[in-house]
Amino acid sequence: MSRRGSRSPWMMLATVLSASPGLAGDTTNVISIDRYPLPAVRESRYRNRIATELGGGWQTFVGDLHSHPRGHSEMGGVSLNFTPQIRRDEVLLSAFRHGYDFFGTSNHTSSWDNSYDEDDPVGQVSLEQDANGQPEMLTLGGMESHLGSDPEHHFNTFNRRIRFNSNSLWNWHHEILNHYSTDPLQSTHVQLNHPNEDVFFALPTEPDRRRNVRDAVELAEYNDRYFELLRRGFRVAPAANTDSHAATREQLGVPFTLKYSTGAWVWPYIDEPGVPREKIHGRDTAQGRTGIVLPPGEWFDYGNFLRALRNRWVYRTALPPASGFFMVNGRTMGSEFSLAPAERRLDFTVWGTTKDGTGGGNNWTTLKVFSPFQPDTPIKEITYTDPNLIDLKQVFSLTPYESIYVVTLNQQWENAEVTLAPIWVQNPVAKPTISFESPVNHRQTVPVIFVNGGGDTVVLQRARTGTGFNGWQTVGTVTNHFIPLDPSILPTTSQWRVVDPYQPEVVSNAVTLTVSNGLDVRQPTLSTPPLDGVNISLAWTHPTPLAVDYYASRDNGATWTKVGESTVPNRYAYWSFYTGGWGGSNVTLKVVDRADPGHFGVTLPFFVSPELQLKIPATSGNATSNSGAAHTVTDSDLGSCWWTSDGNEQSVYIDLGREHLVKRMEVLFGSENPPSWYMGTSHNGSTWSMHDSGLLSYAPNQTLVKDYTNRTGGGLTARYIRFYVAGNFPGLTNGSQVCDIRLYR
Repeated sequence: MSRRGSRSPWMMLATVLSASPGLAGDTTNVISIDRYPLPAVRESRYRNRIATELGGGWQTFVGDLHSHPRGHSEMGGVSLNFTPQIRRDEVLLSAFRHGYDFFGTSNHTSSWDNSYDEDDPVGQVSLEQDANGQPEMLTLGGMESHLGSDPEHHFNTFNRRIRFNSNSLWNWHHEILNHYSTDPLQSTHVQLNHPNEDVFFALPTEPDRRRNVRDAVELAEYNDRYFELLRRGFRVAPAANTDSHAATREQLGVPFTLKYSTGAWVWPYIDEPGVPREKIHGRDTAQGRTGIVLPPGEWFDYGNFLRALRNRWVYRTALPPASGFFMVNGRTMGSEFSLAPAERRLDFTVWGTTKDGTGGGNNWTTLKVFSPFQPDTPIKEITYTDPNLIDLKQVFSLTPYESIYVVTLNQQWENAEVTLAPIWVQNPVAKPTISFESPVNHRQTVPVIFVNGGGDTVVLQRARTGTGFNGWQTVGTVTNHFIPLDPSILPTTSQWRVVDPYQPEVVSNAVTLTVSNGLDVRQPTLSTPPLDGVNISLAWTHPTPLAVDYYASRDNGATWTKVGESTVPNRYAYWSFYTGGWGGSNVTLKVVDRADPGHFGVTLPFFVSPELQLKIPATSGNATSNSGAAHTVTDSDLGSCWWTSDGNEQSVYIDLGREHLVKRMEVLFGSENPPSWYMGTSHNGSTWSMHDSGLLSYAPNQTLVKDYTNRTGGGLTARYIRFYVAGNFPGLTNGSQVCDIRLYR
């Protein structure tokens, strides 16, 4: 048997498939009316080019590597007077007309006593060519064998076929090794068929035997046992095949034996090899395909097909037109590799495409990355909402903590999933752990965090311990695994950890740092983030009474501004800080012993939003009835209101802390609103200008909204605002209410 170069068709047939001679004992005895009609010409071709920016693109081909032109010779344990068969040339012609790019046939396990497969060609190529001059279909002759006591432990072999029927794993390994070669064209190629719950397949323990058997066993039909095979150490790419047999309606059972009242079959055609399952079952995802990819410039022929199997350039697709491919750090899917010393990140690029896709179900919806060792939860999941997303390219990074990564792509069609061959990482990195050289440091020393494991970067986070603990806050993303901390801005006690930037669920242990010679300052309870122009409070404690000064920094402690003081010594105190004018800054607060500036405590940095919402809450007491007096707003109880007595005027005085350009005012009234209002502004608190007024109709719980953006300068510039209301409506005896005033910049 001779072979030609890998870029030319191998064993070209002299006649077309339909004229191929029958093989020994090869007959068709399945009644023709049960068989799906043969198309007159070749139907849809699902060949794609994917990752087109890589030298013009990788080529994709889809087919079936598990079908049986000969069926079972018994039904329900009772022997039949004939064995259902369909001539192989008819099966291959049917596969060709239905658009398969490659198709494999085999016997049904080695339980057959005759040499049914012995004269079946190992591989052949159809004469018809596609637009690129490549063969339209590659055909492969294989052999299905049996392993173990369970009759369902089947495997296929191609090229150098193995006839095997034994319970011995050692003998199975021995037969594979006897037929194995590092040259794919000289070697057996093994596919594990429909692995069931009792996965009998296992690898040798001896290193050399294990390596070579693992190399030869290239494919496994994809089901819920696929991850189990990967966990057992098999290096198998996922395949999807029909496992169709020549059969009778009675062998296939319900619903193939059901009829309508007219006497017509509910399903007019039976499953048969060479016919896609979706033709019979009527759904695009009724049965998938095995797909292979070939690099730019590689010719689609028998030799390169076998090389693709050996390289695991293979995917399983549940929707024949859908295909996928990915690369990681310049390596293709299916690769097994060791990370270089400095290689602590995996950069994925995933492509997906659907030939002639027009949306309406062909669009991509999710990308998921799994580890077989945690199969129920994806490591990474990306969702797509574009109904026209047909050509997908997704770039993302992961830290290589896992030894195996499986990528899947889903489309909107029912169960339409593409499962790509994994990558295998021989030396994954450890998940991060951290430690301090010394967990207790004096203020004058520099604490250093040591990070072990982890990727090229980690996110450093800090939290306070004790009563004031309020969760973890990010300090920054660092690349150095020796992280010095600035002791001048550290609190007395803090906790530290690192988080993976690509997989936030990967979190290190937490370690505690204590800095001596400091005050214990409790972090404020903050909104996310606090607004410019609100009050926030902190608390501090110390074993002995201290008089303190309060400082704030907008540059992580490089410079400090004194913002308050407490001259009376205390062992603990609460203090409020007004954020007005600090918007857009990372703010750190510091409490300093007035008698010893080196004795202090600090908060974590917190971000103050540049957006100003001057939300002025009401106090619970009455407003003054004297219109010349004012009520200073200090309370934060939004459920309370100012109210006036019958006929009295109310004046609410608002100190904004600094001048602001007010663009909008909202006044929320209670159950009874006043009949009139007016508003004045001031720059100094003593000289006032009246800017707006109006009358109101009565309605409970209404809101007054005023937009000042059309005023000269785009709003009202003011440091102080006075809002006046007067009177009540006839028949209302409880007076009028003002419950909230909100000013927006």
